[in-house]
Amino acid sequence: MNKLNFYFKVLFILFSLAIGLFAQQKKLTMDDIYHSSKFQLKYLSGIKWSADGKAFYFVKHQKDTTLIMRHDLQNGQETVWLDVHQIIDHQTGKPLQLFDWTLSKDGSKILFKTDARRVWRRYDEARFLIYDVATRSLKPVHAFHLRIRHAKLSPDGNKVGYTFENNIYVQDVATGKVTQVTFDGSKDIINGQFDWVYEEEFGQSDGWRWSPDSKKIAFWRVDQSNEPTFSWALFEGIYGGVRTIHYPKAGGTNATVKIGVYHLDSDKIVWMDTGVDANQYIPRIKWTNNPDVLSIQRMNRLQNKLELLLADVTTGSTRVILTETDPCWVDVRDDLTFLKHKKQFLWTSERDGFRHIYLYDLKGKLKKQLTKGHWVVTSVRAVDEETGRVYFTANKGSSIENHVFSVKLNGKGLRRLDHAPGWHRPLFSPDSKYFVDAYSSASQPPAQQLCTADGTVLRTLIKNSIEPFKEAGVAIPQYFEMPTEDGVKLNARIIKPVDFDSTKKYPVLIYGYGGPGSQMVRNSWDYSILWYTLLTQHGYIIFTIDNRGTGGRGKAFKNLAYGNIGKYALGDHIQAAKYLAKLPYVDKNRIGIWGWSGGGYLTLMAMTKGSKYFKAGIAVAPVADFRLYDSIWTERYMGLPDQNKAGYDSTSVLNYVQDYKGGLLIVHGSSDDNVHMQNTMQFIKRLQEEEKQFRLMIYPGLNHSLLGPYARFHLFSMMADFIINNL
Repeated sequence: MNKLNFYFKVLFILFSLAIGLFAQQKKLTMDDIYHSSKFQLKYLSGIKWSADGKAFYFVKHQKDTTLIMRHDLQNGQETVWLDVHQIIDHQTGKPLQLFDWTLSKDGSKILFKTDARRVWRRYDEARFLIYDVATRSLKPVHAFHLRIRHAKLSPDGNKVGYTFENNIYVQDVATGKVTQVTFDGSKDIINGQFDWVYEEEFGQSDGWRWSPDSKKIAFWRVDQSNEPTFSWALFEGIYGGVRTIHYPKAGGTNATVKIGVYHLDSDKIVWMDTGVDANQYIPRIKWTNNPDVLSIQRMNRLQNKLELLLADVTTGSTRVILTETDPCWVDVRDDLTFLKHKKQFLWTSERDGFRHIYLYDLKGKLKKQLTKGHWVVTSVRAVDEETGRVYFTANKGSSIENHVFSVKLNGKGLRRLDHAPGWHRPLFSPDSKYFVDAYSSASQPPAQQLCTADGTVLRTLIKNSIEPFKEAGVAIPQYFEMPTEDGVKLNARIIKPVDFDSTKKYPVLIYGYGGPGSQMVRNSWDYSILWYTLLTQHGYIIFTIDNRGTGGRGKAFKNLAYGNIGKYALGDHIQAAKYLAKLPYVDKNRIGIWGWSGGGYLTLMAMTKGSKYFKAGIAVAPVADFRLYDSIWTERYMGLPDQNKAGYDSTSVLNYVQDYKGGLLIVHGSSDDNVHMQNTMQFIKRLQEEEKQFRLMIYPGLNHSLLGPYARFHLFSMMADFIINNL
């Protein structure tokens, strides 16, 4: 019996060792995450609807070719509509390399975008080619060999407009004749495009719009001649170089903006009357359904007053029909929708505390508030005037989810259209009868399904399986509300090791951002989940909160960030550290934090002003002092520096360097055009003056995103090593 017990014990030990070895073999590696195809997700990419709404197109990349596929809504049949590699690019003599494409409304022409080059955030600069579907002929826009920007077919498909060297041009599709619209484009004068800060903070790079009748072009003219410049060093070659851009920092002089309308018939430009305030912003323009009337959104420098103007494009005269104000700031949105068959429009506002949809007539008279409640409309997606329904997304039911809804134009009949938990992004057909629902959740990788307007699922298009991730031991996040000491409940997410043992003590890495209106805690697929799983397999818990001042919970909650961005961003993350320290399975002496950009700022604040609560931190591309950041973003949430000195001083990490302790890794790209490396340099200079030790990694020539063939693997490998060795 004793021998038998001995053998059983030996077998049990050997079995346990085998299980342990197997578990070790199953651990994720950085190669698994970055150099393996085992976790590759499938998508229908570049979906575009046909004008009649009976089909949609998508791009399918194969080994030796690129196909534009057609999906028939009626029967679900997918056919090859166009083999792009059968089209020869006359510039290269090789098959066309497709970057993007646009189909004319009648389906007879395609505007191809190829050989694209990145300009700041977007691949805007490219060669554009017009393809005749019937004759299979290819014509260049402007010239085969020159890159242009923002090429767009006119609504009637007869012309294509574009920008080149800061001027606007129009080319006749049939004859190839080119007409130059503006002539004053230079390094300081920009027509049909934007300066750096407009593009970055108002989310636009394309600065011109065709009228509905194809007879006019509305455009921005940006004069940045008085706008300050910022320069950084380039390190290539023997002598290197310098890159200089116009970049207004908080309180600095902004570019001045005008709105012009070019009339093709008369070859004349009429300038719209937008006022004389040189400090104002024009963040949006949009044609109404009347080709003689343009809508213009005008905003003051403090961004707490937004006006909607209607402009007579023949005379340039304007009138204000709607004004939004807020004691802190007003967000610029893309929800403005003009109804086709009524002289009315849809507008979203946070005036009652939560963003909701309002119906107005063109005189600015409120007709009806269509939605209301303690939830947020996140976007207006479509309107079906035939059925009288508005389609939109909102977080009704859960502030960490985003669902598809519809409501009648009379404000009745609110209904949710999707059925799966998570985050949904619908793409509606032109007639609003169908939509492709792209969705995901923490436990469902991205999926796409075709639905009718009432939410009926016609068919699943793509549904990535969770199984490969489960087999790799991927940790699924859990969501809950974290209470603060003063009774506020914050949305929180925790990722525990799959073999979590509540009797053990685990170190915790907090991922933080915390910027005004942002939202990190969402029930959606996290593309960082593999890297976080790698850390959990090394015994770490990952934790995230959305502090006061973030989005999804109404305007009053957001406004708490105003005037002092760091107050609740840091304060609530200290609350998180305190909360975690009280959990029986957390090692209270091993709580760390990391973040990128605004999250990098948060990390620097945590490791200085909040260093009592954090052992180690990683700050990627951090802001150190918001006086060093751009005017539009900073002033929106902080006001002007000369009017809020106390707020700017309080948020500056440079004022807390003496309190730094622990382990800190700082990362920056030397060509970061967004958060300049100047921030990191000023911060580490202060650290050195205080004789404080830290680690620094600079990525030469890389920008804010730190994208490159090697950079992300190098960065996240280094970060994982730093966490394992310092936390």
